[in-house]
Amino acid sequence: MMTRARKGDRPPTIIDVAREASVGVMTVSRVLNHHPSVKASTRAKVMSAIARVGYVQNDAARMLKGRRSRTIALIVPDLTDFFASCFHAVQEVAMRHDYQTMVVATGRSAALESQQLEAIANHQVAGLILVPSGEDTPRLQHLLDRDIPVVALDRPLAGLNIDAVLVDNREGAETGVRHLIDHGHTRIACVGFEGSSYTARERFEGYKQAMRSAGLRPLVFNQVNTLADMEALIQRWAHAKERPTAVFSVKRLASIRLVQALHRQKLRVPQDIAVVGFDDFELAEELGTPLTVVAQSATEIARAAAEQLFQQITSAPHAEQPARQAVKMIFPTHLIVRRSCGCAGEEAGAVS
Repeated sequence: MMTRARKGDRPPTIIDVAREASVGVMTVSRVLNHHPSVKASTRAKVMSAIARVGYVQNDAARMLKGRRSRTIALIVPDLTDFFASCFHAVQEVAMRHDYQTMVVATGRSAALESQQLEAIANHQVAGLILVPSGEDTPRLQHLLDRDIPVVALDRPLAGLNIDAVLVDNREGAETGVRHLIDHGHTRIACVGFEGSSYTARERFEGYKQAMRSAGLRPLVFNQVNTLADMEALIQRWAHAKERPTAVFSVKRLASIRLVQALHRQKLRVPQDIAVVGFDDFELAEELGTPLTVVAQSATEIARAAAEQLFQQITSAPHAEQPARQAVKMIFPTHLIVRRSCGCAGEEAGAVS
């Protein structure tokens, strides 16, 4: 089908789309705003016309009229492997809903997070997915009061009626530690950092629960913040008479530093010290001794958070409806067995 010519070189408008699709301007507007009354066949016809004429919705004009843009925001602590995967999954869902994604990395700064929350409120975004580094309850409540949907990802937001998509960190840690106990280890240390953060705290608690359930004494090192700290700790163990025979690491970066430090002290994995880490990563299988890990799916939880956000966006609140109750989704982890825990042969490679 040939598109109709436009006068001059002006950008296509909603009127051009309506003419191309042979529908009314109001119908096009309803399609662009995801109105539930539009038939699927009509929506498909309008979207096809939008593609043919090259119409691009003007978010700036929408905001001047007091309407929200077709943009969602994602605030994450950083854009390393895990959160980069989260961003790509959120963006994929947003594109399917014809929305754009604005991503901000706070560097784990609560102050910067607060600044971004204020900016988001001023920019009329359609919704927010937040991996919190702080607890700026007033600014978050301000977003909720303006009917801007918010979904917490990876970490909950206490005291607010906000949906959360989480991982069962505690149970995952218990699973990893029990696996080491099943290998006969009784002196199992737990290393990591950011011990006060929700995810690390839950994993430390899972480790302690597994140890106590087996009648073993926990050995927690929750402030191993740098590679130098890790090397100093492993050096002490290398000269100790009763060093740990196994280690559970609560973070991907801690696992990498642990393996590096053990190698530099010429301690073999798993012969001298067995290792299980929390979080898989791209090179975990390619290490000198492939790393057994408790794995979580960044893509799965981020996609679920995005879908939950769009469910809120498309379900506009009505005055007569009671306030909705926050939804909490908790995703399980799974153990990927490689050789660092002591498994070999057919055992290695198993997923539980």
